[in-house]
Amino acid sequence: MRFRPRLPRASPVLKSLLFLACLALIYIVTRRHGSEGARPEASSPNAYVFYAAQDAYACSVLVNIYLLKTAYQTKHRIVVLLSKDVSAKYQYYIKSLGAEVIKEDPMPLHPESSDYYRGCLLKLAAFRMHEIDPTIHRILVLDADQLILKELDHLFDLPSTDLAAPRAYWLDHSFLSSTLMLIQPTPKLWSQIQQTVATLPPYQYDMDIVNSIFGDTAVRLPSSYIVLNNHWEDWTLPSWFSSAGTPSSSTSAPPEPSQTASDKDLQDLLSQSHVLHFTAVGKPWMHDAWAVSELKPYAHPLLHRQWEEWRIIAMDVCPKGLIDHL
Repeated sequence: MRFRPRLPRASPVLKSLLFLACLALIYIVTRRHGSEGARPEASSPNAYVFYAAQDAYACSVLVNIYLLKTAYQTKHRIVVLLSKDVSAKYQYYIKSLGAEVIKEDPMPLHPESSDYYRGCLLKLAAFRMHEIDPTIHRILVLDADQLILKELDHLFDLPSTDLAAPRAYWLDHSFLSSTLMLIQPTPKLWSQIQQTVATLPPYQYDMDIVNSIFGDTAVRLPSSYIVLNNHWEDWTLPSWFSSAGTPSSSTSAPPEPSQTASDKDLQDLLSQSHVLHFTAVGKPWMHDAWAVSELKPYAHPLLHRQWEEWRIIAMDVCPKGLIDHL
């Protein structure tokens, strides 16, 4: 391995490294035998929904589709919302993995908003899934710049509600994250989205819209469903973390500042995490694994391993040209 993190000597991070290595092993075995994983039931009223307005994000969609179908054997459909800026080759690759492609124009941001977030409102088209495909009754909307670490099918079995999402714990206990949302699309919800976007002020984006509509009514999922990977960059722990293995669900006080983590803490945090959101260093297509080890030499080894796992899969499931080495 090329990584040379300058860390004090500690016991091997075998448990967590093996966990991530299992993803790679599943990937290698299923590719060797040509398996696409469990095929979704045609009658399933549930669907995972991803979105992408750029080729790089479409590549990360492919990585997570592959994980859902192979590592986690999902029973449900997968739908991908793509803008016209995503090239035809990515549309073909997404369909080849058994997902459905829906071409959609993103709702516009305020003209004064940052161009960096152009296309982010494409995810809100998921709220009109009742129009796009009336056979789909419940959806789990996921951002592309993430790595799914555990099966998520069980979320579709939760009691019926308009919207359920984890807290954006890195902000405060009351704010919802919009990077994973369990939604039951209805004409009423879609109308609320349209009305809010129509009067959107500058510098307001998808998470602001979701919180303005659902902030007081949404069901809060445990914060472990979306975990920022910067914890392995700077050796910190989220306030909800419990070394006992059961994430804290307390909402009575604002989150405390992150505390310094031990090696074992960060192993346990990974084992408790359902979905990893790439925030440290950048996105995994922006730097190769060697560059990450040079940019963040003191990061926990699991940060480098997360980076490698994404790129190992992306090298094979994405069209050639974006990712060609670790």
